[in-house]
Amino acid sequence: MEIFETEVAVIGGGMTGVGVLRDLALRGVNAVLIEQFDLGHGTSTRNHGLLHSGGRYAVKDKEAAVESYQENLILKKTVPGSIEETGGLFVKVPDDPDDYVEKWVNACNTIGIPIEEVPLQIAFAEEPYLNRKAEVVYRIPDGAVDPFTMLVDVTADAVEKGARVLTYHEVTHIETTNAQVSYITVKDRYTGEEKQIHTKLVVNAAGPWSANIAKLANVPMKIINNKGMLTVLNNRINKQVINRLRMPGDADIFVPAHNVTIFGTTGINVEHPDDTSLQREEFEHMIMKGKDLIPTLPQIRMIRAFSGSRPLFQETESSDASGRNVTRGMALLDHEQRDGLKGFITITSGKLTTFRYMAEKTVDLVCEKLGITSNCQTAEVAVPHREAKQALENINLTPVAKKKLFSWAGVNASSIKANLLKDNSIVCECESVTWAEIESALPEKGQFNLGDIRRRTRLGMGPCQGTFCYRRAAAMAVEKGVATSDEAEIALQNGVEKRSKGMRVIATGSANKQLELMDGINYVSLGMKKGGETYV
Repeated sequence: MEIFETEVAVIGGGMTGVGVLRDLALRGVNAVLIEQFDLGHGTSTRNHGLLHSGGRYAVKDKEAAVESYQENLILKKTVPGSIEETGGLFVKVPDDPDDYVEKWVNACNTIGIPIEEVPLQIAFAEEPYLNRKAEVVYRIPDGAVDPFTMLVDVTADAVEKGARVLTYHEVTHIETTNAQVSYITVKDRYTGEEKQIHTKLVVNAAGPWSANIAKLANVPMKIINNKGMLTVLNNRINKQVINRLRMPGDADIFVPAHNVTIFGTTGINVEHPDDTSLQREEFEHMIMKGKDLIPTLPQIRMIRAFSGSRPLFQETESSDASGRNVTRGMALLDHEQRDGLKGFITITSGKLTTFRYMAEKTVDLVCEKLGITSNCQTAEVAVPHREAKQALENINLTPVAKKKLFSWAGVNASSIKANLLKDNSIVCECESVTWAEIESALPEKGQFNLGDIRRRTRLGMGPCQGTFCYRRAAAMAVEKGVATSDEAEIALQNGVEKRSKGMRVIATGSANKQLELMDGINYVSLGMKKGGETYV
């Protein structure tokens, strides 16, 4: 068994965990991050990608609204390569309560969130799909976040500054001695090998799995796993974020994301954090509600649906089945003060928008515990810009492929350029993904995994959902010696099943035709078997 030491072990590879890791690295604290699957396996890539301005929570949760607006401004400066400053609209439609508008305007003014009423004709000209029965429209500084690129870039910067990352490692044991955490044991999900990490302090940033990690340390903690369902529209139907001007509810937000729009969400409390199930009834409920903002929504082609759990912390039991009335503010738990266990901290709840702030407060507490005098730098020190134009501008690619690479190459730009000179084959036509990108996204060691590649290149994220490119990528991996035929077949099976899961729940019209084509090619023509364990 490998045994090594670190000052801090961070459990959880979502935005909060990698934010903590980078903050620690910037302060010169030796740290390792442990993630049970790939980076962003959980909540951080299973959301609508909204850069909150605070408007959504201005009336009911002022603390979360203030945090969101402040971090909105900071993230636009410090991670610009993963943010599109789309702006946003809050729209009142006839069924929304009249008195909420005044409450909302007053709350935004009190907090300091800049809002501007937009004449209806201008709003309709800017957003042609918007309901023409809308009564009031306000402009607000919302934005769109690409959580995939942000995760990769923040992590890469932390590693560049000395941090270590262990993906596909599950925490199986937390050893405590004299009410003090002494080490944790982790198991490699692929090889079964164990590692023992001796550490002065553990940060539990496992999101929906936080209660499971706390249980390993014999610490009682209740996390509400609030599952939300979202749908990806085939086209980008809106230039700006469109919110419904009412108390937050189901199906009241449309977020532009690259060439598509993400629509959602719902809120249902579930027992298990691994529950990413999708129900047809839930989808139909969303479409019915979404028509209030976008009346033609049922006629718009949809690519797929997905879901993820929001981790909501409450000290007392909640009777709210929807989880809508639980605060979206962060919860930072010092288990030495709360439970008498030294060397153990939990950071949970919060929003994608507030990950940096959550990390700052967490690392402030870590430094206090370890006697380290070092100030947070993440509000000023930017993550290296993702723009890769200079490195790739002279490469012979189609304009579409080049445009996509300019904003997705990131830290791999130089490696992709070198690989492109050897092979610039397009593997995924929908998203213009080259083999050079796939090769640059492969881990130095570990198994060939199409889901991991997808999160770093957008392979299979277009309208065909991997129908053609997944098999092409698997075949090329075997041809180039990256994977064995058995490894490629397992990766293909897992990848296709995950993609088709999100397609089946929305399978009507064009989406159903696409699913039938995928099934026909893979399960009929090529005889691929269904079933099996998946890590994507």
